[in-house]
Amino acid sequence: MNDQNSRVILMRSLLFVLISLSIYSLPATAAEFDSFGRLSSIDGKVEVACPIQNKSTAVILVMGQSLSANQSSEKFSTKYPQSAINYFNGKCYAANSPLLGATGENGEFITPLADLLIASKKYKTVIIVSSGIGGTAINRWQAKGDLNMMVSKTLDQLSSTYKITHIIWQQGESDYLESTTTSAYIDSFYSLSNTLIQTNIQAPVFISISSKCGPKWISNNPISTAQNLLIDNRKIFLGANSDKLLDSEDRTPDECHLMGSGQLKIAKSYSEAILRHSK
Repeated sequence: MNDQNSRVILMRSLLFVLISLSIYSLPATAAEFDSFGRLSSIDGKVEVACPIQNKSTAVILVMGQSLSANQSSEKFSTKYPQSAINYFNGKCYAANSPLLGATGENGEFITPLADLLIASKKYKTVIIVSSGIGGTAINRWQAKGDLNMMVSKTLDQLSSTYKITHIIWQQGESDYLESTTTSAYIDSFYSLSNTLIQTNIQAPVFISISSKCGPKWISNNPISTAQNLLIDNRKIFLGANSDKLLDSEDRTPDECHLMGSGQLKIAKSYSEAILRHSK
């Protein structure tokens, strides 16, 4: 390793330590979690009236593991507190990190994604249904898996108020580490997809090419192969190739989770994909 690379790694590590210290030096906030570890309540949330859905409303279901949850470095608050909405348990809140419904208490990329969609003027309102669970393999999301049942209950509750218009699936690192095969990953994904169809959800799915976590990662692997094979450009579209999109400075020193720059890159990629494939 040359001196320049050593300096880059040292600077990233120092930056991560400073961010961590700044987070833990903040006054403690009262947070509550449900049986799945999802954030259900935290100080500072601003409840707003739930908007009525119309043609200019995007209702986005977000599923996956830590990159889709509140486990990134930078916290964001929406620029549009009456239009970018975090829906959870029958109530609506102005979108800001951390989002209710996902694990973790830190940052995420969904709030800046919502702002980008609103700024595009394609959508006047974006409703976020955040359901990412850190550290989860895809078999927990397939039929009869505990998270499949969690999603089904979330959608049952949501159905009286909103209809899902877009789905984000940001997941894969756990399956890479667990050596899940390409065929097993594809079968589990279609099992989850069938659950959504059975609940009358026909929304397009925007998936990630996401398998990188740690220094021993190999780019050509069974998980990224499966994710590429799932993309049919009819119902399943590429949302973000986080394996290729992110540079070393976009990730924390564990080479897995996201720094703020990585969050913004992924938000931009999903925004462009959703706008490109919106009717």
